Amino acid sequence: MKKIINTLLFVALAYVAPLLGKPMLMLHYKALLLMAGAAVIFLTQPVLGMEEARAEHKRDRNTVFLILALSLASAAIPVADWAYWHGDRHHLPAVLAGLALMVTGIGLRIWSIQALGASFTPTVQIRQEQHLVQSGPYRLVRHPSYLGAFLALLGGAVLVESWMGVALCCCFMGLAYYIRIGLEEKALLEAFGERYVLYQQKTFRFIPFIW
Repeated sequence: MKKIINTLLFVALAYVAPLLGKPMLMLHYKALLLMAGAAVIFLTQPVLGMEEARAEHKRDRNTVFLILALSLASAAIPVADWAYWHGDRHHLPAVLAGLALMVTGIGLRIWSIQALGASFTPTVQIRQEQHLVQSGPYRLVRHPSYLGAFLALLGGAVLVESWMGVALCCCFMGLAYYIRIGLEEKALLEAFGERYVLYQQKTFRFIPFIW
């Protein structure tokens, strides 16, 4: 039930609220695709509990809330830009590119969560029974779930052809994940030591062949 509530809340704030001034656009296929994409992401990931956030505050440093806030901004700003300033943009290549990015990102996110299993958590934490997963998408990238979420948000901005939204999404989520990955890598180094150092040497942190 909590997962459904969180999903509806994000959809309401990210996509419904920005369109209150133009309610007919809530039924536009672009808006419906964005809502559906967000719903799939939220419904296929573990629920964030406030008790967990408080318990892991020292290690997580509230980055889970930073990511949520900047994800919300990265989703809502392109929608507002599309609805009120650039509603006349309708280019099929952009729509297809945006949809492809969204599907790829969502698929990568789900694959990453399944590969980690019980070790996947919304906050930065290391469990006693946790293993260093190096299979699936983790063979190439150390943080593929973040890359998946980033691609999905970026795809949403491309879908509505908000180039300002694309730029802000890159800035917002780049900052959020830079901070989060730094904390997570520190925790993993403490937990796995030399094994994680060797894993770092043969993989990319976030974007394959770039970083």
